[in-house]
Amino acid sequence: MKWPVIIERQTEPEALTLDWANLPFGRVFSRHCALARYDAAQWEAPTIRPMQELALHPGTSALHYGQAIFEGLKAYRRRDGTRLVFRLRDHYERLNRSARRLVMPKVPWELFQELVLALLRIEEPLFPPDLSHAVYVRPLLFATDPWLGVRPSDTYLLVIYLTPVGSYYEGPVRAYVETEMSRAAPGGTGSIKMAGNYAAALLSGQKAKAHHCQVSLWLDAVERQWVEEYSTMNAFFVFRGPVIVTPSLERGTILPGITRDTLLYLARRRGWTVEERDLAIEEVVQGIAEGRLLEAFGTGTAATIMPVQAFWYQGKLWELPPEAPYAQMLRADYYSLLDGTLPAPPEWITLL
Repeated sequence: MKWPVIIERQTEPEALTLDWANLPFGRVFSRHCALARYDAAQWEAPTIRPMQELALHPGTSALHYGQAIFEGLKAYRRRDGTRLVFRLRDHYERLNRSARRLVMPKVPWELFQELVLALLRIEEPLFPPDLSHAVYVRPLLFATDPWLGVRPSDTYLLVIYLTPVGSYYEGPVRAYVETEMSRAAPGGTGSIKMAGNYAAALLSGQKAKAHHCQVSLWLDAVERQWVEEYSTMNAFFVFRGPVIVTPSLERGTILPGITRDTLLYLARRRGWTVEERDLAIEEVVQGIAEGRLLEAFGTGTAATIMPVQAFWYQGKLWELPPEAPYAQMLRADYYSLLDGTLPAPPEWITLL
């Protein structure tokens, strides 16, 4: 089904000048946003309109009971001017997995695709000159019933907007190993992009900052020994070999990252040994002490690939060598996928 989009453009758009060298992450927004409402068990005609604040009733269900999910994907411009969206379908599928877990309506593929691509075409001036920056696409779906009562909403709003971005972190990060609080438990919502998951991580983030760390490293909620993920990224570790280790998704407590999946593809393409398995925090620190753990890094749509140079654990800073050659090789391969010099599965690249 093709979804005709009602488009209302800014009547007098302001000239857009972006300082790409000093662009703050997530602070500059598109001049338009896309909206689609769900009511009476069906999606209404979608619109693209000038960016403006949303009018919400104080009883809006999502504000009280947390029926709110989101996605984050990126669009790029190659040096030859070609514009593309990376792994659009995979982000769409993950959005709907999140929706199913929170008893929210499925977003039709044709609706999602049409809104994302139409908005990106309208906001062409947001595209950077090359792959060093990107246009971050933020779809948000939340419950809108004005209702005090715990039940699934009957109405929902899908909002999509854009923000031009550079690096999420300024450089390699340190990780604070969280041993007191938990991010997710088996059977919970750790494997979806639910808004509340990130709010629950903020207090640990303050603890990390107090120890001069930029991220938290979460352990499992049951035994508090198994590595799960960073507060903003999936976790990877490089042992001698090289052997690339990342925590398994089997417990259902880790977000199945799209960038994580891409990096697994690239590591296997290089012929490296890849293990998706349980990894104890003690194996990490022992690996550092014995020189078997060569490097660590995190992956995510916002951060892309970010080396982790040290872990604060049990009152001690466990430091890795400052160089991160394996992360850098994978990062180079990642951008080669984007610029087309490295073959990617065809469904990963959507050209505009």
